[in-house]
Amino acid sequence: MSHALFHTALYASLLLCALGLVWRMSAWYRLRIGPDVQAVTLSHRLQALLRGLAASVFSRRLFDVIGALFLDVLLQRRLYRSDRSRWLAHWLMFVGFTLLLLMHGLAAVVTVKLFPGYESTRAPYLFLRNLFCVMVLVGLVLFLFGTWRRRSRHAPARPPMAATFVVLLGFVLVTGFLLEADKMASPQAFYRMAKEFNGSVDPVQLKPLRALWASEYGVAFDDLKEPITSEMMRQGRAMHEADCETCHARAAWAFVSYPVARMLAPMARRLDEMQAPAWLLILHVFACFIGLATLAFTRFFHVAAAPISLLTNAAAPAQAFSSAGRASRRAMALDACVACGICDAHCSVTPLAHYLDNRYLLPSHKLIATSALARGRLLRSGHPIQGAGDEALRAAEGAFHCTDCARCSNVCPVGLDLEDLWQAARADLASAGLSAPAQWVQARPALAWAESLQSETWPHSFSDPDAIHAPLCADRSSFSRCVQCQTCTNVCPVVAHSTDPACGVDLTPQKVMNLLRLGLRDLALGSSMVWSCATCYQCQEHCPEGIRVADIMLELRALAVRRLGTVRNLSVPS
Repeated sequence: MSHALFHTALYASLLLCALGLVWRMSAWYRLRIGPDVQAVTLSHRLQALLRGLAASVFSRRLFDVIGALFLDVLLQRRLYRSDRSRWLAHWLMFVGFTLLLLMHGLAAVVTVKLFPGYESTRAPYLFLRNLFCVMVLVGLVLFLFGTWRRRSRHAPARPPMAATFVVLLGFVLVTGFLLEADKMASPQAFYRMAKEFNGSVDPVQLKPLRALWASEYGVAFDDLKEPITSEMMRQGRAMHEADCETCHARAAWAFVSYPVARMLAPMARRLDEMQAPAWLLILHVFACFIGLATLAFTRFFHVAAAPISLLTNAAAPAQAFSSAGRASRRAMALDACVACGICDAHCSVTPLAHYLDNRYLLPSHKLIATSALARGRLLRSGHPIQGAGDEALRAAEGAFHCTDCARCSNVCPVGLDLEDLWQAARADLASAGLSAPAQWVQARPALAWAESLQSETWPHSFSDPDAIHAPLCADRSSFSRCVQCQTCTNVCPVVAHSTDPACGVDLTPQKVMNLLRLGLRDLALGSSMVWSCATCYQCQEHCPEGIRVADIMLELRALAVRRLGTVRNLSVPS
């Protein structure tokens, strides 16, 4: 490869990478998530950034930032606490690739300066280069296996570019091994080295050295037919010590490339004729350049955004951020997310997401919806309320079903304040007319909802399709023992405050139970009591018949979203 072509491709890829990083990071100062930051300008955000940097550098928080750099960014402490198998995969890829980049990719500016006399073909560099490559490959395999094992129908869709980037990384490593192995087995490479250091390419004169390199270094000479004698090996070793030993170690140090070179030996001459080293080098180098140029435009941009997010968390606690700081922090979270799915596994509403068949209840998909909302993509289909199947309605349903338990924030390996992000996104959705289910359900009386559902049938047996997910509501035995004693009503704090018009209820708890006994479940779904229930469990604890009143209320709430959502466009006034 010519130096001109190499440098042109290198600078072009660096330029594209730099432009991509600037563009992606500029979104942190352009996007607005939450009504509380809509008035924040770019100048306010930049001022907040400068103040934050100054406060971090010239205060005790500098030590917190340094600690976060070592523990959270380099050692990935938070991921270790959440998922150790995933931590191992990421740690192997991160450490292996970083060391490979520094020791091999940037050898001319890093390794040579740190280790005088460095030669890529000497020990232990042969061994370390293979070791770091193997670390990345093993980490990549563990990552892909873990992703496959944890996959579910609600897992976020991986963009095509994400898969392409993973394939590109594997391609870089494989071509690197093949290039090194081909050079080991190549007679052409041997003669080129011999000419440079011995001054001769005469096969007869180099016969002892050829014998040694064929025996101990894996070079495949197809014209070396005579048996190799001990005297020939002694002469070859003397020639090696004089001309080669200072730059070359035993090829066996490359514990992966050397066995591959042995396998390539029968094809060595043919590969030389095809100029395999040249095109393998071109493929290897240009794959690296393509990965560098496209990094900022893929999901793997989180390799830059996630460390910045972690360091930002260390620089200041969440409550210390001004409105300008919160605006940038929320926008940064959209890029810092590594799409690991750990938040989904710990989310308290995951079972409800499967029952409602709405992926937007899961944190990973809520983040996708929040990004689409902030970029103006979620509400492009006109008035969202008028489309019952609109993604905006499903996103709103998912956002407002969040229980604010903060589990997602606590387990996030990159320390994202997802709870703050959900609250801001909910406020934006409400401003766009997509209110919480409790609000749109209670916008009409229970009877109106029941009339909208009157054309649908609702069997009252275990053949009910909802029986698996809502067993209490589907099984009459769970509420048929109700004697209408009103104990649940007497202890209900919601009923106690129903004298306030804002807190009024249309049905008391024992009336809801009675509707279920009468088979009028559709009428119970739209009851304000179902949505005003405080889930304090006073009714359930005091029921003399042991009826699980509060649990039934929660099931009715989930059923209402699923069933009433299908007729919402007919029920919400324009």
